[in-house]
Amino acid sequence: MVTRTRFLGVLAVCSFCLVLACLLGLGIGAVSKSLPDVASGLLGGEALYWRYRMPRIVVGVLAGVGMAVSGSLLQAALRNPLAAPDTLGITAGGGLAAVLALLGFGALPPLALTPIAFVGSLLGALAVFAAAGRAIADPARLALTGVAVSVGLAAVTQLLLVRVAPEAGAAMTWLKGSLYARTMSDAVTVAPVVAVGLVVALVASRHFNTLVLDDSTMSSIGVRSTALRVLALAVAVACGSAAVASAGVLGFVGLIIPHAAKLLVGQNLARQIPVAAVAGAALVVAADAVGRWAFAPTEIPVGALIAIAGAPYFIYLVHRVTSVKRK
Repeated sequence: MVTRTRFLGVLAVCSFCLVLACLLGLGIGAVSKSLPDVASGLLGGEALYWRYRMPRIVVGVLAGVGMAVSGSLLQAALRNPLAAPDTLGITAGGGLAAVLALLGFGALPPLALTPIAFVGSLLGALAVFAAAGRAIADPARLALTGVAVSVGLAAVTQLLLVRVAPEAGAAMTWLKGSLYARTMSDAVTVAPVVAVGLVVALVASRHFNTLVLDDSTMSSIGVRSTALRVLALAVAVACGSAAVASAGVLGFVGLIIPHAAKLLVGQNLARQIPVAAVAGAALVVAADAVGRWAFAPTEIPVGALIAIAGAPYFIYLVHRVTSVKRK
């Protein structure tokens, strides 16, 4: 039983890590700054931080929150510990739409790519729901349908990249997940979606907790399982789509962060979602800072760095969860 004190302690530690990651991210750039300089510059309203570096941090926070919330809800709604935004075609749909836009129109206006990717992510999820048909109420069949559609969309994306390989640099960077050249306009575009999705997830978290039960048990206690699952999926799709639209493909965040939150504060979504949201934001911002610092002036895409670090950590989580179940 996870106590309230433990939950608040974990949330406080995650929040501290997020603040520290944001300060480090603001200090890294063509001209690196120390933490005291960053703090004084922020208080003094210096344009270097507020105008040029802060948009990247804000977009990273939004992307991390969106992915983490999406992954938490998908794992509960689909009763699948491997569920993530990749599962419902969210990342694949957004990736295909962004690649089509980048390769078809060349240099896009700064405000164009984010809404295009957002619409693509939504269409990818809708394609999964359409392909599933009546099986949308069956978590296992919906997850399998989502994987199949995602693989198909990803294959089309790869085919496009192969055919225009020399001109695919910008598309490849976006597909790896990157905060490069993000602006506050990108943040403003997706912030309402992430904010509303987070609020709905928190308000309805106690109801979403029942999704881990089988349908017959839910019916016996008077819970409308289909309607509740559709609501959870809708919120997950919206948050995941917003995250993909703002920062590209960061699917691993939606997979490992919910598991880490479960280990820290338990299965209760009322506690898991806030911890996952803050931890997801901290991970994206910190990974972006490391990616810019490690091989400067070369920048490692944040999605690639998270995948490199996240793969072994996820293996550890699998072994940890398996050992706990055996006990």
